[in-house]
Amino acid sequence: VKNAGFSVKPGEILGFAGLQGSGNSDLFSGLFGVYGKRAQGKVTLDGQPFQVRSPKRSIVQGMAYLTNDRKGNGLVLGMDIVQNISLASLPAVSPAGWFRHSMEGEIARRHMGALRIKASGGRQEVGTLSGGNQQKVALAKWLETGPKVMLLDEPTRGVDIGAKHEIYKHMNDWTARGIAILLITSEMPELLGLADRIIVMHRGEMTAEFTRETATQEKILRAAMGRV
Repeated sequence: VKNAGFSVKPGEILGFAGLQGSGNSDLFSGLFGVYGKRAQGKVTLDGQPFQVRSPKRSIVQGMAYLTNDRKGNGLVLGMDIVQNISLASLPAVSPAGWFRHSMEGEIARRHMGALRIKASGGRQEVGTLSGGNQQKVALAKWLETGPKVMLLDEPTRGVDIGAKHEIYKHMNDWTARGIAILLITSEMPELLGLADRIIVMHRGEMTAEFTRETATQEKILRAAMGRV
């Protein structure tokens, strides 16, 4: 990824389009601190310098990152729902260094109700859930960190149509609360329907930007192939 520059406002969904290998996911990983100091550039959040050092530091500063591989690095499938939801916010359930199981359970129950996670209970192993419910658990994990910016990489991949529409609704609810969303999706109708603006990338560079009013499938595909 090189020469990448953009801005996003509170309550806005900024979509990212591109063919496989375009650099979209690498951009998100770099912003979140996955590559550490190897990612060079200037980032600000709420007008303040945002330190790109590590995922831990990014979480503290108000950023969350839902990866496109929930089974590989988004969830711990052998752990239960309660444990997975608290994974990114363990300090919050460990006041004064003491782990509070009751607090962890209450947090999970709240998110399970809000996101309508279908399970036998909070102690059900995440690996036994449907794809849609696994994705909701992953989203709950990041929501518990209280993010100002959410990086969502293929948030509806591998989920059924009912779960997709629920996730769409939740995304609209989050933007209504002022959360900014950066969205990668390979589904064109999803991109055109959800994003307020769309940035297209090709071989690590941004080739075009469209508003919801000017974006079309043909324009996006042309820019994704580097034909600007």
